[in-house]
Amino acid sequence: MFVNFTAQPDRKLLGAALRRAFRPLLIFCWAVAALMLLVALLALGGGEPAGGVIFGAGAIVIALIAWWADRRTVTVNWKLYGLPIAWTVSDEGVRYDSEMTDCLVRWAAVERVEAVPAHLIFRVGRYMVLPARVDGLDAARRAELLAFLHARGLLKGRPEEAARRVGAPATGQ
Repeated sequence: MFVNFTAQPDRKLLGAALRRAFRPLLIFCWAVAALMLLVALLALGGGEPAGGVIFGAGAIVIALIAWWADRRTVTVNWKLYGLPIAWTVSDEGVRYDSEMTDCLVRWAAVERVEAVPAHLIFRVGRYMVLPARVDGLDAARRAELLAFLHARGLLKGRPEEAARRVGAPATGQ
């Protein structure tokens, strides 16, 4: 099996893919901020203005950190993924080449692959992801790629469902 394709950069699509990849962490941060805001409101309503101010300030700080981390993640990753990338998926692993980088990630390192609109997210560990833009592939090559990943046990669900998610209309173009 050998699929080779070139992906053109799109900052909005990359941002959406990275937000989806790190969704659990972002949800946790926003939930903690909301909980702290609730405690602040309860403290203010219960006659404890100092506690309300402290928890309210904490909620604002956590929300700002979550917002900043989301923006910073896209900015940092744009340095690598903001160039045309040649992707190769083979029996050896997944390789990506651009003007700035040349990397092969062997299948033993890839934990799973997630299909999101316009991208396949190759997860390497908990916080390292490779967002491969695949919306430019024709339907036959995309189906071949998804079937290969499913056969390797990396893609959960049926390849047809993944193809539907990946082929969803993109908003960043």
